[in-house]
Amino acid sequence: MTAPTLAMERTALAWRRTGLGAAACAMLFVHAAATQGSTAVLPLAAAAVSLLLTCLGWARGRALDHGRMPPGHRPVATTTVAIALVALIALGSVLLDG
Repeated sequence: MTAPTLAMERTALAWRRTGLGAAACAMLFVHAAATQGSTAVLPLAAAAVSLLLTCLGWARGRALDHGRMPPGHRPVATTTVAIALVALIALGSVLLDG
């Protein structure tokens, strides 16, 4: 594909929304870590993974905006693993805290 299409634009926006949502989650995890005090390891780990997901979403959206669509499924698989990891860390934090 040489010219940007509407499908690529929608996909780029979806990646940016994913990154924005991950950034919001990272801020919430940092807030939870700040209020927990000494047991802040799990929320900080979830925040770190969320920040990495933010960077991935931003980079992928930017690449699609510039018309580069590298083949492969690695970004989607990485995103899936990152979201699952954040969910497991959050669940573990709730179970250990509660």
